Amino acid sequence: MSESHSAARSTDSRVLLAGAAVLSFLLAHERAHAAPEEPPARQMTEQEIEAWLDARAVTNTRDVANVEEPPEAPPPEPRDHGFVLEGSVGAFGHLGAMKNVSPTAPWFHVQFGYEPFSWLMVFAESDVVFANTSYASPPPEPRSYTMYGFGAGARLTMKPTDRFGVYAQGSLGLAEVSDDVLALYGYRDAHAFNPYFGASVGLEWYQMSPHYALAIHGGVRDYPDLFARELDDSMPLAWIGGASLRYTF
Repeated sequence: MSESHSAARSTDSRVLLAGAAVLSFLLAHERAHAAPEEPPARQMTEQEIEAWLDARAVTNTRDVANVEEPPEAPPPEPRDHGFVLEGSVGAFGHLGAMKNVSPTAPWFHVQFGYEPFSWLMVFAESDVVFANTSYASPPPEPRSYTMYGFGAGARLTMKPTDRFGVYAQGSLGLAEVSDDVLALYGYRDAHAFNPYFGASVGLEWYQMSPHYALAIHGGVRDYPDLFARELDDSMPLAWIGGASLRYTF
């Protein structure tokens, strides 16, 4: 009985020893293949931090100094002055007795001039008006007529800014009505060339191109013989107004 018990205890001891040996082998194998632990990170000293910041500041200063500034925009081209062609579209109306004969009519005007200076222009002009007698009491029935003329004058210009100018001009010339339509209303000399005198003012807007300008303008004209009627003392005046496009060569 005692021999059997001793034999069992000896067997259990061998089993425990074998298990302990296997466990030791596995633990050793695991430690051999485990990744090596990284050393703890070293904290930077205050002197090292200041040196790093100083190096960054020098680098940034060098980068900024090497950056090229964009080129400046070129100055605008100077305004040209010389030969000038100008066309206008507008309206022509009467201030005297003719306002009871003809309504306001379309007016087309062309002007060709020369500027010896930027503030002075001498010019030749021509215009045409397409009108009718629809305001007159019949008979006769309303009729259409054309008035055209040509003349010459001078313009003075003041430019308070680079983009805007103000001008005043005066002109004189000859004008006539195409037919004797107005003779029935007492204007017996209207179908012959008669003198006129005109004055106008305008506002010019200069475009980016030095050749172009836009303008609005208005004025009055005196037709002392063309629109003078017998036994009528009213002033033979007309008003003009329009917009124009100007080109300087």
